[in-house]
Amino acid sequence: MTTGKPATSHFFIRRIMLWFLALGPGVLGMVADNDAGGMLSYLVTGSHNHLPWFVLALFIMAPITFLIQDLALQVALATHLPYSQIIAHKFGSGTAKFNAIILHFLNMMILITEFIGMTSALDFWGVPWNRGLIASFLVVLAVTLFRHVRQMEHLLLMLAVANLAFIPALFLLHPSIHTWHKALSGGFNHHIPFLLLSLAGNAITPWMIFWQQNAVWAGNVKNLSSGEKDIRTGILAQVFMATVVILIGALAAPVAVSGRNPLLWLQHYGSTTVAGLFAVGLFDAGFLAASTISVSSAWMVQEAFSQKLLAPNTSPTQGRFSILHIATLSVTAAVVLSPHLPTASLALWSQALGALWMPITLAMLGLIARDPQIMGQMAMPRRRQFLLGS
Repeated sequence: MTTGKPATSHFFIRRIMLWFLALGPGVLGMVADNDAGGMLSYLVTGSHNHLPWFVLALFIMAPITFLIQDLALQVALATHLPYSQIIAHKFGSGTAKFNAIILHFLNMMILITEFIGMTSALDFWGVPWNRGLIASFLVVLAVTLFRHVRQMEHLLLMLAVANLAFIPALFLLHPSIHTWHKALSGGFNHHIPFLLLSLAGNAITPWMIFWQQNAVWAGNVKNLSSGEKDIRTGILAQVFMATVVILIGALAAPVAVSGRNPLLWLQHYGSTTVAGLFAVGLFDAGFLAASTISVSSAWMVQEAFSQKLLAPNTSPTQGRFSILHIATLSVTAAVVLSPHLPTASLALWSQALGALWMPITLAMLGLIARDPQIMGQMAMPRRRQFLLGS
């Protein structure tokens, strides 16, 4: 006599697998945006207290992020062209190439923080720094050299589950009344603007626009409705997890993060278990982001400098541009060998610099989206132009 429990369990697992497979690049882009550098910057930001300012900023930036990513989605669906080619068509090939070079170097700075995050996590688990760095480099390289983009997306979405490790890390903290009071207190001071700029840089970055655009070109987004659903799901996950990590930084201790490895700070003021769970999430965040950002960057450079593109669903890390991809990962990983890297400051600055270039990226996106010759009937209406400009 059978109980039916194995069949029920099998059905439940199958439904979860199908749900993961139905998720698209919009979700992956937003989840990967909570990268290792971003998670470290959230931890540092939270440790500076003034919690209401930062949590409020996250929720304010959520609709702005949706507006920008949805606009990128509409441009992609209207044109069915790679984004660098659209920039070249609208502003000239020189502008497209210059933009690609600037963003590629910004992406390289972000990639450094991803390798720092991954290596810090392995270092916390007892893996020597250099060996951990090599392991991090090899695992990112192996995944990003997948031939088909959709296969890589499915794998990364499945592995994104490890991000949930941040949640029990928060609940295992036992903050005192004094820590709560300090986290919630504090007025506006000279540290707040830079920390808010870093938050803005992590909420929406230029590489995400290229990722969204090229995902449509690769055939991974079928229509506007499914694409918007993906983006909304991704933003909810992004804001929720960012809030969790900011709370960890605020409630672990009444003092700010310091030292090369913030996990050691968290272990000292929280506990080994809390820091260990945070390390799981941090490694996963760095891995997801390093994979998506490096692929997005390869797409961007290839489209700007090559007349002959690969087939839409073929990864941009294939062909002759694979050399640039491998060199990019190698150089950014090698930087992490430096024994005196200011981890916390670098995490904040990498996000802040992305925010400083974002107005230029948005200006180009807005001018493209309002052009009826490019967009046709999907040209951006005046009300949305006003919202984007504000």
